[in-house]
Amino acid sequence: MKNIILFAVTTALLWLHPESTFARLRTKKITINTDADAKLFVNGKLVGSGTTMIKVEPKGTVNVRAEKIGFIAQERNYVNDESHDLPSNDYIKMEKDDAYENSFVTNLANQDVDIRTNHSEDEAWRLISRIITNSFDVIQVTDKATGYMCTAWVVKNFKSATIRTRLIVKTGNSDPLTYKAKLVSEIAPAGTAASADESFRQWDRLLRSFENVVPELQSRLGK
Repeated sequence: MKNIILFAVTTALLWLHPESTFARLRTKKITINTDADAKLFVNGKLVGSGTTMIKVEPKGTVNVRAEKIGFIAQERNYVNDESHDLPSNDYIKMEKDDAYENSFVTNLANQDVDIRTNHSEDEAWRLISRIITNSFDVIQVTDKATGYMCTAWVVKNFKSATIRTRLIVKTGNSDPLTYKAKLVSEIAPAGTAASADESFRQWDRLLRSFENVVPELQSRLGK
């Protein structure tokens, strides 16, 4: 009977004074391991590569982020409270970035490229339309009178990101007849809707499926 009463009193004290639970918590040390060439950030600060040791104070939280070129950034939060059982060692596995693998760095992305042609305006416009529709299903705006053409966004979803691409062509000069072509390449977090303009930013890479669009325009219009 005494044991039952003692248990009831102890439980009540813990409920009334949760700081006693806090007092039983200890600072936890965790060794973090990942790829040797992956950078490790602790609470936003770069601390090294491959391996690091963190300390998580009682009731504290430590954020660890691992970054490696060509791989998806991995992020974990280590919380030291009565609800979490923290390991003494943890391994962060890096996963290949499929958007990175299917793209390449190029100065063709988000830059105006001059394309000079020897064709007449009518012939050049027909040729531009034909080349563009080989890579883009929908031309959103086309105005021959002003020499302006813009495709609809082509959206590609990857594990790591959402990529959208479109092509804009406009007249640069009339004599000699020159056009400016721009491949707009933008990136946003994975799962972002194509219409969420505020979530996208310019990307200095271009999906490989659009690699030959501008070179083909230059080649065929220049003949």
